[in-house]
Amino acid sequence: MSVNIDTRWKPKYFLMYSLSSNLKSEILVSDEFSRPEKVVMFNHKKKRKSGSSGPMEMFTYFPFSVRDEVASLGVWSLAAHQSHNIFVDRFPTFEGYRFLLGTWFYDFPYLHQAKNKPEGEGDGVQVEVLNALATKLNYTFDLTTEPPDEKWGSFENGSWNGMLGMVHREEKNFTVNYFGYTNKRIEDFDATVSYWMEGFGLALLEPQPLPKWRSVYYPFTTLVWASTALAFSVVTIAFYLQDIAQTEPTLKNGGLVWLYVLRPMLSHALPRLPVTHSQRVFVAAWWLTSLILTTAYTANLIAFLTIPLYPKKLQTVEELAESNYRIAMLDYGEFVPQALKSSQDKYYRMLGEKMDMYADDDESVYPTLNGTHAYIESYSYNLILFWDTYQTMISIAKDAHAKTNFNASRAEHFTIQLARNIYMLRDQLYPGHLCWYFRKNTPWKYKFDVGLQSIVEAGLIVRWLKIKTEDFLGVDFESKLHSDGGMNSTLALSLSHTQGVFFLLILGWSCSTAVFWSEIVRMGKKR
Repeated sequence: MSVNIDTRWKPKYFLMYSLSSNLKSEILVSDEFSRPEKVVMFNHKKKRKSGSSGPMEMFTYFPFSVRDEVASLGVWSLAAHQSHNIFVDRFPTFEGYRFLLGTWFYDFPYLHQAKNKPEGEGDGVQVEVLNALATKLNYTFDLTTEPPDEKWGSFENGSWNGMLGMVHREEKNFTVNYFGYTNKRIEDFDATVSYWMEGFGLALLEPQPLPKWRSVYYPFTTLVWASTALAFSVVTIAFYLQDIAQTEPTLKNGGLVWLYVLRPMLSHALPRLPVTHSQRVFVAAWWLTSLILTTAYTANLIAFLTIPLYPKKLQTVEELAESNYRIAMLDYGEFVPQALKSSQDKYYRMLGEKMDMYADDDESVYPTLNGTHAYIESYSYNLILFWDTYQTMISIAKDAHAKTNFNASRAEHFTIQLARNIYMLRDQLYPGHLCWYFRKNTPWKYKFDVGLQSIVEAGLIVRWLKIKTEDFLGVDFESKLHSDGGMNSTLALSLSHTQGVFFLLILGWSCSTAVFWSEIVRMGKKR
């Protein structure tokens, strides 16, 4: 029997009447008429001798039953069935059926190769969910380590590739990797309810700390320094004008005025006080202002001498788009590159125009390590990717320098320091709901919908995601990473921390030497 029915045709309940006394079981078994979740066919039993129709018997098809056959639900009668539904659950369990999943073990922390276990044995959040549902629904499953074309799953040249292609070609039953909702996917596949919300994260290398020798002027912003210099100039001129207007000037030499005004800023006592009250009030106001400035400067200077100062980190998509950073991404068939280039948002388009695609894992990661690119990947995966990559780099460094005088521990220290400098952009690209994808018109998908919804409501997804991430990053990884060597650590002052102080000392000595020789030259001319 061949029936051509639109793929959009999929009623939830389907009731059929057979006009023949012979049961046409192939109708119930056919793909087109088995799409609904619940199907019942009424079939007349053998006709009576009088010519009238006999009682109607109800039939349905249980695809996962051991005998895989059409089963009778009994004879219909008004008295027996008017009080309850004639539609029964065709999928009470999956009777130990072995599902084939189109997956890829490259999806931390959702699905990956299990540590310390045989090749091909998966681990991650999705494995925990599948095992939990298998206990209730009675099924087993086989995972695919990677799709043959090493593509994630996108519609290209009129067909689906990657994991979605395996499902669409009916080579696999469904896929559980990191997939969100898109119009095209929903058109060609059946999507489950959402089990988690996540987007694509951007990983960047933190900017290098500013030079420590500049720490002398870091306590104040440029505006504060400029305002202080302007105030000093105004006070010097004003005091000089007041002083020369007095019958008894405080300073006999006008060239000493700027030194007199400078003393409060250096926390030095004044050699003498003005005679007039107006000048005393003027000097008192300047002394109080200088006291506040010097106290604030000294207190802030201590912090800048002991804690490295970093330039402002990028945190938003707008800041990243307008920066000099380019974007790096592994080319595995994800929709993000094309979506960015065709986006209506100008900042997304700017990111798409600066995107560089790489065919190799290492090639895609290294530009980010060099500080020239931001790396795009799913947010949870990005958290794990670079730490795992650093551990790989440690092994490579040790192997490469095993026959040289290079200290392998230095390579390990260097890579760990780099790991501490990787951070995630606050904004996520295309945040959306994650789901599983099944073949189009899969009648038993709703069983997984109900199971996934129960797991989400129980909070198990959050719990498993935390556990699987900590398997790679360690317990409370982010807190320890940011606190190690940070503000909460005790740090002894080194020469590098006090470079600015010694720079000022040398500058002061140089100025005093210049003034000293100028005085000698002037005194020589007087003789």
